[in-house]
Amino acid sequence: MRYFISEAERRSSRSTLYFELQKGQYHNKCWLDDSVCIHADIWDSLSLTELFTKALPNFSYYGLTEVSPDDFEKLKELSKGSEQWENVISQLSPWAEECFENNTVFTICGI
Repeated sequence: MRYFISEAERRSSRSTLYFELQKGQYHNKCWLDDSVCIHADIWDSLSLTELFTKALPNFSYYGLTEVSPDDFEKLKELSKGSEQWENVISQLSPWAEECFENNTVFTICGI
């Protein structure tokens, strides 16, 4: 299953019921062209809040959460407890690794 979509695909859906992952710190606006998005229904059905809260105690479902490379390593390790979680993080990894080449964090913009 494909969990993440591009901003262009999210825009075409005409929905804002997505978590947006932005490269770097929050840019004071949403829906950036190089962001990836995951629908809130998918997020909820996979209990991703549970995973992200384990790795990031300050995770905010409705707000902003910064994820550092160390945090992402925690997510990868904790995701091994669930095949679905592992698939989600595996799919996110190439985007995150590219992000960390030029940024110290990526930011999750909650719904």
